[in-house]
Amino acid sequence: GLVLAWTVPVAGILQLGMVWIAAARAGFPLRVKLPRMTPELRRLAVVATPAALAGGVVQINLIVGRQVASFHEGAVAWLSYADRLYQLPLGVVGIAVGIVLLPDLSRKLAQSDIEGSRSAFSRAAEFALALSLPASVGLVMIPLPIVHVLFERGAFTSADSMATAIALAVYAAGLPAFVFQKVVQPLYFAREDTTTPFRFAVVSMIVNAVVAIGLSAWLGYVAAAIGTTVAGWAMLALLWRGTLTMGIAATPDRRLLRSTPRILLASATMAIVLWITGTALEPFLFGSALKYPALAALIGIGMLVYGAVLLLTGVFSAKDARSMMNRGRGK
Repeated sequence: GLVLAWTVPVAGILQLGMVWIAAARAGFPLRVKLPRMTPELRRLAVVATPAALAGGVVQINLIVGRQVASFHEGAVAWLSYADRLYQLPLGVVGIAVGIVLLPDLSRKLAQSDIEGSRSAFSRAAEFALALSLPASVGLVMIPLPIVHVLFERGAFTSADSMATAIALAVYAAGLPAFVFQKVVQPLYFAREDTTTPFRFAVVSMIVNAVVAIGLSAWLGYVAAAIGTTVAGWAMLALLWRGTLTMGIAATPDRRLLRSTPRILLASATMAIVLWITGTALEPFLFGSALKYPALAALIGIGMLVYGAVLLLTGVFSAKDARSMMNRGRGK
């Protein structure tokens, strides 16, 4: 455990070094010097403070959830295991999309490139939907096999697997909302509006507390997960409503409107295949030495089916995939 704890700061230092080198290669060498309060830095502090406070709201939501869970034996651990699993696609997809989208939107809005801003937003939304929705469906459809194979050993019993799987499925139902928050928020940040998302975050915090505490007497620890998911969708609804005054730049383009139902179809097809395949592989997934390859096969089949439907319906082409990869490499 101590070794695992030390890997966190070591990984952080390595990541800082990689970013430092990449910034230098991009023409922005970073040099350590004493800070000096300039007008630009003052403006940055004014804009960034609400965004930083919004991060505190997220932590308060976690505290509320863990406090509700603490009244039920083992529930804090169940929620923690489930939280780590659904945070994986959120971190890979949502945060990455937000980091890439914000500077692109800011640059195009500064140039009054409305159509370019709309296209950047729509492509980010399309990419986020295409990756977050199948992840959500997969975690909802097969949470128990995932938890059983990854965690059930030693003091982690089958009862713990079931409880964690329930929490994971509830969290996963909110995954698209959490990812799309990272897509919609840059529409505000690119306009230097961080106060509005902060106000929405406070509202979502209240929603989370009311749902989690209010339902805990009837649903136990699951109420904490439900509160998180409901608050996530409430936050997205508020953010989306706020974009209605932003004009064409914040509206989906024709390609996004065309691809959305096809992504939904691909996800629904994958869900059916996961259910059928999971039932067939059940003897290998539980209590078998082949549980690891069985889970890998189940996930792999789901991914292949989903990708095949996307290609067949024309959502993405092989050229699109190569373009995304090249953009990720900075080409």
